[in-house]
Parts: sequence; C-alpha cells; structure tokens
Amino acid sequence: MIEIGTVTQHHADRGAVSVDFEHLGTSAECAVLQPTTGEHACFVLPSVGTQVVCWLESGKNIALGALFSDNEPVPSEATAEGYYRQVGEMTLRISENKASLKNGSNDLKTLLNDILTAIQNLTVSTPMGPSGTPLPPTVQAVKKAVQDLNQLLE
Repeated sequence: MIEIGTVTQHHADRGAVSVDFEHLGTSAECAVLQPTTGEHACFVLPSVGTQVVCWLESGKNIALGALFSDNEPVPSEATAEGYYRQVGEMTLRISENKASLKNGSNDLKTLLNDILTAIQNLTVSTPMGPSGTPLPPTVQAVKKAVQDLNQLLE
C-alpha cells in the first residue's frame, strides 16, 4: 500500500523516520530510501514536518521520497538543469558547467577572489622598507587563477 504521511521523528542510527499517517489514524517507522550506500554512500533524511510517500507492507515500511508542498515549496534557486542542495543556511548549486557554495553571509567564489586579490597586491616589510608588488610571473599566475575560478564558480 502506498500512502502519504508527515515525518515526525528521525532515527538516524537506523536510517529511518517516524511517519504520521493522519488520514489512517496511525504512524509507522519507515526506512528511508537512499540513492546509494556502501563505499559511495549518500545519507539524507527528510526534515521533520516533511510530507513523504511511503510503501507500507506488513512490517517492511519504506519512505520512498519527499514531496514539496505549500509549507515546503520548491526552492526558488532550483532549476531542472542542475543540482541544488540546502542544509540550514548552506547551499550548493551545480549547473551544467558551474557551481556555487554559499551560506547566509559568504560564498566560496568571493572568498577565493579576495585571497587572490590579496596575493596580487602583497607587499612585505623589509629592512629597506616595503617591498614592491609581486613580480609579473606571480601576477600572471594569479590572473589565470581568477579566470579559472570565474569559469568554475558562479
């Protein structure tokens, strides 16, 4: 029997969730279907409050997947052409040829660009006074790194 219920509790040690089936007047523990296990394991449990589709079969209950709803809508950043993952304020987005990693206040591209800019403008205190800016080979390497970074990250 296939039913839709709401996650009420996590059982991470068993890879399962408790699901309330309000319309049936019951609840059940359901193992959560994962994309892969073993050496290439991926472990994700649906959030408490999430609607899930479950297969209920005499003691072998499986949560097959989660559903977007009015309470938990499709993220505005999600697209059909890529991958989107959010954990708290941390988001990872991968499109055809670029990626982004962000949290509430920082993103990886900006941080790496700031580091490369600091390297490009680096001066060092010496007994004769401050050094000059980096030599042309260093400046060229930094410019190439910035170009590569812009091709890789959004």
